[in-house]
Amino acid sequence: MTDFVAFDPLVRAQRAGEAVSIRPATASDAEALSVVMATRGGDMDGYREQARGLIERLPVLSVAEIDRELVGYCGAQPFVIEPGREPELLIAGLTVVPVHRRRGIAARLLLDVLDKVHDSSAEEPVFSVINAQNLASIRLHEALGFEEVGRAATLARIEFTGGEGVLLRRRPAARRAAATDS
Repeated sequence: MTDFVAFDPLVRAQRAGEAVSIRPATASDAEALSVVMATRGGDMDGYREQARGLIERLPVLSVAEIDRELVGYCGAQPFVIEPGREPELLIAGLTVVPVHRRRGIAARLLLDVLDKVHDSSAEEPVFSVINAQNLASIRLHEALGFEEVGRAATLARIEFTGGEGVLLRRRPAARRAAATDS
């Protein structure tokens, strides 16, 4: 059983509205960030260490808050996606706590990160790796200009036990097209 939102194209996302604020993560967010990370399952102590590492290491890490409660995060970092290649920009950890999903928060987080990444690296593509079973996340990425470029059991050092991951790419031209559509 996964904790992915069941994808139903007939269900429209509820909008979270103005109550959601998106901002850069700070060192003081480490504990709350680890709580959000733990909604994916796993060891809370491990997530505490991982959260501190993300805040220190990622050049871009945004968090979503509702009434001062952290409800999601998304980041980006240079990463060697395939051995032998130069590091490329990779989305890191687009996660929203289950009770707040399907409200547009993930889209706002991802767009915020993409805007920050493209401000500093306008001509570089951005990649994302998603579990192939997570259709809601794949559709979100596609709606924001990402396109599938590959599938494998292991991508970006993530092993998809019993399944496959999807590698998606957003070209700089997709950003320009999205900007003219809005």
